This record gives sequence, structure tokens and C-alpha cells, in this order.
Amino acid sequence: MTRVEIIAIGKELLQGQTQDTNSSWLAKRITALGGVIKRVVIPDDDVGAIAQEIKASLDNGARIIITTGGLGPTFDDMTLAGIARAITRPLIVHAGALEFVTRRYQEFYEKGFVDDPKIIPAREKMAHLPAGAEPLDNPVGTAPAVFLQTRQGVIFALPGVPREMQSIFELIVVPRLKELLGAAIYLEETVNTGVKDESVLGGLVEEVMKQVPGTYLKSKAAGFGPAIGLEVVITAAGADKKEIEKKVTKTKELLLVLIKSLPTRTGG
Repeated sequence: MTRVEIIAIGKELLQGQTQDTNSSWLAKRITALGGVIKRVVIPDDDVGAIAQEIKASLDNGARIIITTGGLGPTFDDMTLAGIARAITRPLIVHAGALEFVTRRYQEFYEKGFVDDPKIIPAREKMAHLPAGAEPLDNPVGTAPAVFLQTRQGVIFALPGVPREMQSIFELIVVPRLKELLGAAIYLEETVNTGVKDESVLGGLVEEVMKQVPGTYLKSKAAGFGPAIGLEVVITAAGADKKEIEKKVTKTKELLLVLIKSLPTRTGG
């Protein structure tokens, strides 16, 4: 199976100021897509440290590397510079990335989120990509995510803000990962839970994933207003069809058992 490594970048993670929830979330999601997480590492906001870990991942045989954090406009956002150094490519202003950054700041200005949409050097910095890289849409923030193909594997550079990272991953990265991972079997099943309160359902989802490793559960609304209900999408991938089918079935059965044990199934 395909080796995947995660590099979560940021001094705030090393100092305990911010908890690295991104790596945990990504590990669960990638495992359910058929990838194998072999290493998770947290380097400092330092070009040399980032480059060292990127090179280590490629030397380890990782075919897919996912970085989180360090894509913003500040002086210590150095992820792309670290990637460029690791693969010995220059940083260049990417026209598409610059167009994205310009458009996003104009949108934020019109919404009153920023006082001036002008592309100052700090903002232009987010459009400086390693040569050959492709910017990926960010539906939430101002910095594009980045995709890069190397001779040894591919690199996805994602923002560190969890809401941004998860949105980009689900909308853009997952379709590419399915193709890259090439899992022989990928199963997905939707369960209508009848539960209205996502805060209640979330605990059950976490418990199920702990008891059935290799599956990923995502809750989503099945309706709105008084008739609201929450669905859970169960996904799992692998090489053995019977094993994956058994895993999905077990996951569904366990989820339904836990739901039935709730004091009320309606929540609210």
C-alpha cells in the first residue's frame, strides 16, 4: 500500500501553544482512503528544518507527503521555501496563484474583513510557489494550497487552520488521492441516524472509529428545520473486498447500537 507522511509545520505546535489536531484528522481520513501513514513529524518554522523533513520523507519512500501550516503572509510562513529548497527548485511568482490571492483580498475587502485589498509584498508572498507547482483553491482563506509532483512522489501543502485544511482536503485533495492511492476497493455507505444534535453524534462517531480502525465516519445534515436529521457517511478502503465489506458492516452495526443506547435519538 502507498506510504504517506505528514509534516505539520509550526513553532506554535512545538511549544504547545496549539494542539496538532490536523495530523490526527488527516491520518484517520487517509487510512480510510487506503493510504498507510508511516510518519508524522513537526518541524520548526525554519526553511532548513522544513527542507530536511521533506527530503527525509522522500528518502523514506513516501509517495505522498502532506504538509500543514506555513502558507500565510507572515515572515515565519516558510513552508513553500522549505519545499523549494528540498527539491532544489526556485520560488517563482505563479500567475494563477497571484490572481487567486488578489481576488480573495478584493472579496474580503468588499465584505469588510480587510481595510485595503492592495497586494503588498507580504500578500504577494503567498503566490511564490516552487517552480512547477500548481495552486489549489482555498474556499475559506487567502492562501492557495499547493500541489507539486516530484520524481519520487507528490506533495500537498495545505493551510494550518483546521477549517481551511479540511475544506480543501475534502473538495480537492480527496479526488486526487483516490487516484494516487489506487486502492483496489473503496466502499462508502450512508446511514441515516435520526439524531439531530451533532455534538451528541460526534462522540459516537469518535468511539466507533476507535473500535474499528481503518474506517472514517463523517456526519452531515440530511435536512433542515424541525425535520432535521444527521446522516453519517462511512468510508473504508483496501485490497481485500471481503475484509473491507466486513469492516463497513461492523462499523454500521456498532454505530446503530450506540445510537440506540442514547437517552433520546432526537437530540436538539
